[in-house]
Amino acid sequence: MSQARPGPGAVREPVDRVTIDLSRLRRVRLRELALRFAFGAGVAVLAGIVSLRFGVLAGGLFLAFPAVLPASLTLIEEKEGRVKALADARGGQLGAVGMIAFALTAAALLPHVPAALALPAALAAWTAVAIGLYALLRRLAPATWGEDRD
Repeated sequence: MSQARPGPGAVREPVDRVTIDLSRLRRVRLRELALRFAFGAGVAVLAGIVSLRFGVLAGGLFLAFPAVLPASLTLIEEKEGRVKALADARGGQLGAVGMIAFALTAAALLPHVPAALALPAALAAWTAVAIGLYALLRRLAPATWGEDRD
C-alpha cells in the first residue's frame, strides 16, 4: 500500500529531533519489559536454531534483526500513535543495516586481530553506517527523515 506524497508547497508535519529523556524510564511497566524480553529471547532462540542448521555465520547475521523492535513498535503505537511507531521503525531499519556492518566487520577481523581491537572496529562500522545512512536519508528525503530544508 503506497501513501500519497505531499505536492510542492504542501504543509508537512514537523519531524521530532532525536532526544534522550531518562525520566521516561520511571514510566516503563513490568508488562512492557516482559514483552520486550520475550521478543528478544524469541529472536535469540531463532538465531540459535539458524546457527545449528546453517552455521554460525548465518546465525550471527540473523542476530542483526533488532530483537526488541516488534515489541517496542507495538507499545509505541499503543501509547503515542502510528506516526511515532513508523518513525521508530525507520530508525530500527537503519540500526539493522548497521548491525549487518558490525557482523561483517567482526567476521572479517576476528580471525586476524585480537577481539579487543576487532569489536571496537565493528562498533565503529555500526555507528558509521547507521548514522551515515540517517544523515544521507535526512538530506535526500527531509520530509520523512528530518526537517524541511530551505
